[in-house]
Amino acid sequence: MEYIWYILAALGAGIGTGFAGLSAATVMVPILIVLCPSFRGETGAYQATAIALASDILGSAVTAMTYIKYKNIDLKRGWIMLTCILTMSTVGSYAAWLVGNVVLGSFTLFLTFFIGIRFLIKPDTAREKTVAKGDKLDRKGIAISLFFGLTIGFGTGFVGTGGGMMMLVVFTMFLGMELKSAVGTSTFIMTFTALIASVSHIIIHPAIILERWDVMLICIVVATIASSVSAQFANRVNNRTVGLVTGFVLTIMGAVLIVLHYLSNLSSA
Repeated sequence: MEYIWYILAALGAGIGTGFAGLSAATVMVPILIVLCPSFRGETGAYQATAIALASDILGSAVTAMTYIKYKNIDLKRGWIMLTCILTMSTVGSYAAWLVGNVVLGSFTLFLTFFIGIRFLIKPDTAREKTVAKGDKLDRKGIAISLFFGLTIGFGTGFVGTGGGMMMLVVFTMFLGMELKSAVGTSTFIMTFTALIASVSHIIIHPAIILERWDVMLICIVVATIASSVSAQFANRVNNRTVGLVTGFVLTIMGAVLIVLHYLSNLSSA
């Protein structure tokens, strides 16, 4: 039965990445730690995080390639975020190992739910006046990129996300990017951050490869295929449709997983 949840988790993660640049962990980690008993042990959430990050590597790469094909990427306004996030993701991975299962599990459940609500309230995250692709950052943009880049980078390693949702919000609300350009840029960055963070997780806890190689393989393959297909679709529909679909799925899934999580805790108490 767990293998069905592995496939569904990877499928949802890939769709989220292709549609809105969401990290695989946003969907995958809550499903694995709540619905799969083998991930409820002492290091279960940490292993789920590493698997989600590994799935993010190819999933984000194929998504970024699709958005590049449609010319929806703007690295001139995203290079500072890229540099900061790469620097801090390893630090976050080590901190996650020290903190352990409880914080990671609870955080990702509520993150999923509130991200879904945020999309439903405002499906199109772009400002009314967006900047032209390739425009250089001003001083305010540089300061914003440094602050959020460092914090998102730490969160990438700590929570096991590629930082896609956070980057999407920063790029659209603070740096003025159009939604699809923001998704393309964030998934490009996630390709590298997920690689660094997943390697860091595996080095810190090598048992992930030895004990969970089959789960990791399934999740990587399914998430990559789903990311490619959903990215193609997302580039053909308007921003509002993408936001509403993403918000609906994440809100429902987040609410259900929170209820299941706390019901299981009550029954085991």
